[in-house]
Amino acid sequence: MSVVARRAMFGASFIGMVAVVTILNLLASSNCTHLMKEIGRKERLIEKLDGDLARESARWEAMMASVPLEQSLRNFGMSMHYAKPSQIVRLDANGRPRPGQISVARMAERSAAARTAQYAKPARRR
Repeated sequence: MSVVARRAMFGASFIGMVAVVTILNLLASSNCTHLMKEIGRKERLIEKLDGDLARESARWEAMMASVPLEQSLRNFGMSMHYAKPSQIVRLDANGRPRPGQISVARMAERSAAARTAQYAKPARRR
């Protein structure tokens, strides 16, 4: 192979390699641009949702403040009181009621009575 042929082949392969690298670079750049736009969209969405969360949290806190809550309950003729000691059920670490509580025994009696009462109810007539 002559020197001229080798140089021509080297030049052609060099141009081909430059073309391949350029095409790969353009594809990578296009992909990066697309990802940057997508990240920007997601960041704007996060900022919007953070603002919505802050607004809703403030509304919830204002609504759950004791004075407006009591006023709202009074408007509907309702009131809230602390539970009586006989109404409190204490649970153990597993979430089961602790034994020996009066309220647990009453709850069992009431649920048994309710099940019995359900069977005793006559069917409705239309």
